[in-house]
Amino acid sequence: MSICVLEEPSVKPAFALDHLSFSSIRTYQACPRKFAFKYLEKVPAEFTPSYFAFGGAFHRAVERVHEAMLVGDPIPHAGELASAFDAAWGELLAGGTKVRFAKDEDAGTVRLLAARMLSAFRDHALASADSGSQIIAIEHAVRFRLLADAPPIEMRLDLLELRGADLIVSDWKTSRSRWSEAKIAQGLPQLILYAHGLMPLLRELGAKRVVPRFVAVTKAKKPVVQVMQPTASQDDVARLKQTVSETWGAIQAGVFPRRESWACAHCPYRGRCLGR
Repeated sequence: MSICVLEEPSVKPAFALDHLSFSSIRTYQACPRKFAFKYLEKVPAEFTPSYFAFGGAFHRAVERVHEAMLVGDPIPHAGELASAFDAAWGELLAGGTKVRFAKDEDAGTVRLLAARMLSAFRDHALASADSGSQIIAIEHAVRFRLLADAPPIEMRLDLLELRGADLIVSDWKTSRSRWSEAKIAQGLPQLILYAHGLMPLLRELGAKRVVPRFVAVTKAKKPVVQVMQPTASQDDVARLKQTVSETWGAIQAGVFPRRESWACAHCPYRGRCLGR
């Protein structure tokens, strides 16, 4: 019997990181070893899960709606949005990305799903076009310091709108089903970060409050657009700051254990990490 000795990651110093993000913090919480591969070692992914590729292409198509609204053009027809999805998906494949599909899924079924969801999203955009909101920015990048002894947080915001005294920041999600209260609570730290990072812009615009929200489009035969605007307490803010502080402390200490779970089956670093 032969024993395979798996390679330990030659992790770079934590100070090589010039910023953190909500995604990177969540990655560390889920699996520190995956964090090391992705953010420190820059190990090439073995594949891209189809849901991740789908989300990226869907966002690109959604941007077309907001771009049209920003300049006062008519909202593109559903066929145009589906073509935008196709173009984004094609760019991904042209770049050499290997997409791994889930069971009973292929490029054709993914495209049909995208067309249904984009049609539902277009209906939602048409229904809310007269809400009195002014689009401020699309895909807006922000860096800010949440804690003095940790790197700055970097965020990319899907949509910023000004409605009266409210600065509304929307994060678009695709979801297998409607979000439960538990899932909304799980995502709340992301919205708290948005609110903190937008304070300088809030003052610049003369607005009174930041209104962060999730907008999820379900992957169903009849997709539903779900708008969620949860509120955070001071305890929620304190827990987030503690999480960021503890995570950064562990990264600085070089703590990157493997955390095996059901998620390993879909991890793009599985081969390197587990040798299978």
